[in-house]
Amino acid sequence: MKHFLFFTALLVLPTLFLSAQSNDPELDYIKKTYSQDKKTIVADYLKLTVDQGAKFWPLYANYEKRREKLAVERLKLIQKYIDQSDTITSSQADKIILGALNNSISLDKLNLETYTKVKTAVGARKAAQFIQLESYLQTMWRSYVQENIPLIGELDKK
Repeated sequence: MKHFLFFTALLVLPTLFLSAQSNDPELDYIKKTYSQDKKTIVADYLKLTVDQGAKFWPLYANYEKRREKLAVERLKLIQKYIDQSDTITSSQADKIILGALNNSISLDKLNLETYTKVKTAVGARKAAQFIQLESYLQTMWRSYVQENIPLIGELDKK
C-alpha cells in the first residue's frame, strides 16, 4: 500500500503543482481528478463499514473543502516566491515565510479538529489511520515542492 500511495502522489502532485503555476484552465479538472483519486485512496486504505462510511464521508467532504482552500493559499505563496525568486527582498521573504508558517499552523489545526471529529464518529484507530494518510500525502507534497524550488541561499549563487 505504501508504494501505491507513493507512486500515486508522485504522479498527481507534480501535475497539480505545475498546472497551478501556469494558471492553466485545466487546473479545475486536475484538482477534481486528484480529489476523486484521493477519495479512492482514502476509501481503499480505511476500509470503512457502511455505517462508518455514513459517518465519515460527510466529515471528509468538509475537511477536503477546508484543506483545499489552504492548499490554494499555499500554491499562491509558492507562486509568489517563484515570481520573486530572482530579486526577493528581506521584506518579501518575511511575508512569504510568515504566510507559509501560518498556513502550516492552520493545516495542523484543521487536522487536529478533523481527527477529533472522526475519532468520535468512527473510533480512534480509523481516525489515526486517516490522519496518518493525510500526513503522508502532505509530506509528499512538501517534499516535492522543496525539491523543485530553489532555497534562498541558492538564489544568491545564480
